[in-house]
Amino acid sequence: MHMQTLTVQITDNNALKALHALEERQFIRIIDELDINSPSLPGKVMTIKIFKIWVNETENKPSVNLKKAKAKWVGKRKQLKTLTE
Repeated sequence: MHMQTLTVQITDNNALKALHALEERQFIRIIDELDINSPSLPGKVMTIKIFKIWVNETENKPSVNLKKAKAKWVGKRKQLKTLTE
């Protein structure tokens, strides 16, 4: 099942009634309050502060050399081919 979070402004009472009818039939879920500052929708709530900490920690981790990673994958691919033949 693919889920997507949308932000919609309702300008008509009939449209709001139609959305509530869809919610009652469990086709949609209406979220009363949404933290637009959260960089993670849907999923676990992640504040901007926690997101910045995550980015800083990631930037300080060692990077992977792309050429070395590709060469390693070529070797692993050859190993897999010999195992499946």
